[in-house]
Amino acid sequence: MPVHFISMLFVLFLSAASVDLFAQDNDFEQLSKVPKDTGVSFPLDYKIARPETRFPDWDRDFRVYYNFLTPALRKTQVAMSFTQNGVVTSVTANSIIPHAQLDTSTMVNDPARFMGTWRMISFRSVRYNDSVYVPTKTYYRLPDVLLADKSKDEAFAVITDDNFKLYAKEEGKTSFKKMISAKYKIENKRFMMLYKLVRSGAGVSQIGIDEKGYLILNYPKVVEDVKEGVYISYYTVVEQYIFQKMK
Repeated sequence: MPVHFISMLFVLFLSAASVDLFAQDNDFEQLSKVPKDTGVSFPLDYKIARPETRFPDWDRDFRVYYNFLTPALRKTQVAMSFTQNGVVTSVTANSIIPHAQLDTSTMVNDPARFMGTWRMISFRSVRYNDSVYVPTKTYYRLPDVLLADKSKDEAFAVITDDNFKLYAKEEGKTSFKKMISAKYKIENKRFMMLYKLVRSGAGVSQIGIDEKGYLILNYPKVVEDVKEGVYISYYTVVEQYIFQKMK
């Protein structure tokens, strides 16, 4: 099942509400017997928006995303940096400002649209990489890379007006055994903050609903390599869930 997103949320939000898990387990078993639509496929850049790879458009496009950030979101950010051979590497394990963003066309004005029971139909981890050679202001975009695909696992998200729960069953397992339970808050129609006690310790995902009604949840990690005056390389690894509404 998911690596960074699930492991992080288990540390922060794992609940002991096993009674609730077993009460709903049979419902998920029945729902999971309905065959998934195998005709649905999503390209690696599905609903991913990135800056234009030319100067000065790259900086102009990227600055637009800062308009969606709130003080509450900014408080969640923690970055680690180190220097090796003149290259400064900064890592943000849960980034609110990746260079590969969830497309703003998925933003939802009515939070009630998120509520309900959703079945995961796709889960994968994808790496996006842009870079710029500073002396000539030349930008490069490498091909997107599929790092992992766990779409054969089963997962259901149950979203109420103030609670997010995730039930999961790994491929080959017999029952739904994992559960995440957390409060949540939607920020600026495109970020979901999951938290237990305080929002400053929240896990943040970009979240939206596309024109087909699919719920998309992107959990980004960002790595930035900078060699001053020479190059900047932007890596975004997105763990992406795509859900279909069941009820």
